[in-house]
Parts: sequence; C-alpha cells; structure tokens
Amino acid sequence: MDCVIIDDEPAAIDVLKFHLSNMPFMVLKKTFRDPLDALEYLQKNTVDLVFLDINMPKLSGISFPKFLQNPPLIIFTTAYSEYALDSYEHGAVDYLLKPIEFDKLLKAVMKAKQLFETNLRIPIANNEIYPDFSEQTIFIKSGSEFHQLFIQNIKYIESDGNYVTFYTDKRPILARYKISEVLELLPEQYFVRIHRSYIVALKHIETVKKHCVIIDSKEIPISSNYREKFISIIDDIVKKRENNI
Repeated sequence: MDCVIIDDEPAAIDVLKFHLSNMPFMVLKKTFRDPLDALEYLQKNTVDLVFLDINMPKLSGISFPKFLQNPPLIIFTTAYSEYALDSYEHGAVDYLLKPIEFDKLLKAVMKAKQLFETNLRIPIANNEIYPDFSEQTIFIKSGSEFHQLFIQNIKYIESDGNYVTFYTDKRPILARYKISEVLELLPEQYFVRIHRSYIVALKHIETVKKHCVIIDSKEIPISSNYREKFISIIDDIVKKRENNI
C-alpha cells in the first residue's frame, strides 16, 4: 500500500518512518510537515493511506479530508485523546495516540489493508451489461490450420513477441499475430488491453485488484500505461450494474 505521513513534528514523522520500514507491504511515498503542501500533492497523486496528525498549523487534520475529492484511507495520529470521537465521525480507519507503539500501529495498518483490499475486489460479471456476441465468431490462423472461435468464449489473450495465445473456455490456441493486430480483430466493447502483453475479455473478469485482474484464478497484471483507461471502463460497468439492480 502506498502511503504518506502528514505531521508538523519531525520526531513524530521519524517514529512512523521507522515503524513502517518494518512493514514490507507499505510503501512510504512522501512525508509532509506542512498540510498545505500535502494537500497539493494529494490533489495530483493517488495514495492508499494517509497518516494524519490532527493538531497542525494552517489546517487541522480533521478538516483536511474535506478538501480532497476522493480522500484515501486515513489513520489519525495525535497527542490529544479528546479528538478521538471527531476522528471516527470523519470515517477514520483508526486513531493512534502519540507516542505510537509498533504493535498498535501494525494493528491499525492491517485494518486499513483489509479495507483497501476489500474495496478493490470488485466482481463485475453481469451478462446484462455486455453486448451479445453469442453468435459472432472470428477465424484464427494457427500454423496451417484455421480455428473458428466464438467471441464470447475467448477469456484473454497473452502476447509473446510475434505470437499470441488465445485462452478460451476449451483450450489455448497459439497463433502468429502481434497484439496490435489482435485488437483490430476483436470488438472493443468486449475486450480491453491492460498490459503490453495482455488483452482481457471484460465479461470473464472475476475480480479487479490494484495491480491485476483475475480470470480463472490467474492473476493478469495491469500496467501503469493502461490502468487509467481500464479503471474508467470498470467504473462505467459498475455504474451500469448498479442501475440494473
């Protein structure tokens, strides 16, 4: 999980940095002593979790999330216990009193990690929101043979140089194509490229995570170059699904 620390006390930042260095799943992107600098950074960059001091000059930690359109998960850190109720009313994952001990921090981080991973697991399979390609087929040349594949039976395509493998509900088929050529064969309403080496069928995605999708228990990576467009497509699908409920 990517995180930032916002605290006007250098010693408090150092304590958190030290504890987080012992959590391999945490990636500390930046630290800030000025909440306005942090606000500018978070308006342009996405992180998963913020460790946020409450009593700071210029802008309090309680008010800070109001200035973010999509605030990340927040763990409040403070020396003042009287802010506890306010912090939970603002949707904080946890509230930690300084000086922060490792075991209490780890407990709070694991809680945030569970929430983060739960929110990323978005099942999107819903037959009603996809175009009907049940009768549409394409011919794929493999060696000296041509294979007729039903569009809806293709789950994903993996590229390796000038060859691709079509993974279907029956068996994989290796063919000599560039991945860009395969994209031209497939309906864009149904397939999306998520990596330089992978095209996936939206209908067959079981789970969307931060860095991969899952199809047939296989984790297929999402690269940064394709992530924004892909997530936009997924957002549209989820909205359509919700409207159909």
